[in-house]
Amino acid sequence: MAGKITAKIFDFAHGLRQYEDVRLIRLKSKTYQLAIMEDHLPLLGTIEQGSLEIVTDTDRAMLEHIDGYYMHKKNVFELIVKE
Repeated sequence: MAGKITAKIFDFAHGLRQYEDVRLIRLKSKTYQLAIMEDHLPLLGTIEQGSLEIVTDTDRAMLEHIDGYYMHKKNVFELIVKE
């Protein structure tokens, strides 16, 4: 069963946004790039001057020029965007 990631994005401008049934998260930071899929190993890190793409079967959400902190654990991806 693919597409079981839940993505939670928090920033002051929009509050909490939640995406269900996410198939892929592409994270690009100043010094690295990641592709996160279902059952990916746990991650904790920062994103600097980067972008985030959230891909579902029917939609695609993109955040660009962001700085923040993220965590991926047990198919839940959480990002806090610094303002």
